[in-house]
Amino acid sequence: MGRRKRILFVEDDPILLGRLREAMADMSETWAMTFVGSGEAALQALGKSPFHAVVADLGMPGMNGAQLLEKVMARHPGTLRFVLSGRDDRHQAVEVVDRAHQFLGKPCDPAFLKSALLRAFHLGSRVRNDHAKELVARIGRLPSVPALFQEITGLMGSERATLEDLAAAIGKDMAMTAMVLKLSNSAFFSPRQTVSAPAEAISILGIDLLRSLVLAHGLFSQAGAFRFSQFSLAHLWRHSLAVASATQQIAEMRGLGRSASADHFTAGLLHDIGILVLASRFPDEYARVLDLARPGGADLETAEFHVLGATHGEVGAYLLGLWGLPHAVIQAAAWHHQPAHQDTPGFTPALGVHIADSLHAGDPEHELFSTATLDEAYLRAQGLRDLVPKLSAALEPDPSGMRDLF
Repeated sequence: MGRRKRILFVEDDPILLGRLREAMADMSETWAMTFVGSGEAALQALGKSPFHAVVADLGMPGMNGAQLLEKVMARHPGTLRFVLSGRDDRHQAVEVVDRAHQFLGKPCDPAFLKSALLRAFHLGSRVRNDHAKELVARIGRLPSVPALFQEITGLMGSERATLEDLAAAIGKDMAMTAMVLKLSNSAFFSPRQTVSAPAEAISILGIDLLRSLVLAHGLFSQAGAFRFSQFSLAHLWRHSLAVASATQQIAEMRGLGRSASADHFTAGLLHDIGILVLASRFPDEYARVLDLARPGGADLETAEFHVLGATHGEVGAYLLGLWGLPHAVIQAAAWHHQPAHQDTPGFTPALGVHIADSLHAGDPEHELFSTATLDEAYLRAQGLRDLVPKLSAALEPDPSGMRDLF
């Protein structure tokens, strides 16, 4: 598609379209931008030449934004999809939740839009396999652990369910957590606010909206759950929750506050979401990955790149970035095996996950997923090397009751 990123803007109001054109003018040397006034015109433009991203108004007459993005998703799955929506479109926005990567409010802050697009393009550049990148861009939802899925749909169907009940259940599942954070971190649902904890996300969205999302629109799904001879979705879930718990404990031991510790928990829960993507979307190929990554063989990321041309770190970070999750959570997904590559020094969620992951490496249940070798040079450079033995001795066991779900 050439060196410059091609972006298609779709807005039926000519005044707003003109303002958008003016606001984006300073990016004209970086991006090749096309501005059209309808969904039909957008499809014509897409038919003539591919675009890297589409930014569309949700409430257009004729073909609305939801209908347009559904067609874009089907015909051009690798194209990034951003939707612009006014506050009175809140429930209409629910209908496009699995078609749009990010939701932006109207009037749209041009700086926020530019930043969101730049970040998505940057993360996409790290995914070395174009097919994997296209597959990630196509994802609307991910499989949840069946028992948790049933628990949460049961809560949603109950008028007695509280926000605390829902937060406790959703906060145990990486797919559900990622989805509620996608929504709550959008400029449409939560302008100028970064949300890392499921409880905060659910408070912003509210029970009624979540109930509509889950029961009417199938926000969560157990379709695509997998089971290999080496591990299952439940196995991956237990590892993710154990690392999340350990990462949060490490943050608390470091004296971080309640909010920051909750951020570290989320980073731990979602650090291996790329495995969920690759294993559920490429099951045959991932079976070959697991054969290469048997004890004494290649490490997991080396095996992934050999078979798939992409690793779970880069794929997971790309998905979380497309969905607009907080930067620290994205960094943890990207660099939990190589924390020295992160762009923020010091004790970050990525480093906390790296340490927590390594502390589980000796456990046969966690061995496949865990970081086998600590980056001791990086830990020394951050003045944290002596911390690890103390943490290992002080950490509590894996969260109780995890196996009761299976």
